[in-house]
Amino acid sequence: MNDEKNSLTLRVVVPGTPEPGARVEVRPVVDGLDILAEAFPEGPGLDPGFLLPPDGPLTAGAEPREVRLAEAQCTEECCGALYVTVRRDGDDVIWSGWRNPDDDEVDLPEFRFDARQYRASKRNGPPRTTAGSGRRAPSPAC
Repeated sequence: MNDEKNSLTLRVVVPGTPEPGARVEVRPVVDGLDILAEAFPEGPGLDPGFLLPPDGPLTAGAEPREVRLAEAQCTEECCGALYVTVRRDGDDVIWSGWRNPDDDEVDLPEFRFDARQYRASKRNGPPRTTAGSGRRAPSPAC
């Protein structure tokens, strides 16, 4: 078993300028890598009010739980979404089983977080950043 743990930051991004469809979103950053930018540029992360409550979807338990982290700006049925399976394994929280219904393969590895650090990243209020207007436009097919 690999004892290396990953580091998780859950950034809350607030749109800097009013734009159609702009919304507050959660951007998971693992070891400095913005997961959505890496694996799902088709749309924003989900709302922190949905993902980050104390007993919300990102809460890790013994039973694996599939969590949608992002959805295409058009719809999931059109251009997909990014899902991860979250589970607790002893003193670790594991993110694995990455899935996008619109893509046969999501090129992300399994991530393993220290459960105490994971809980703290959810509880302590994620850092807030302001996004510019650099969000990628939806695919023309949408």
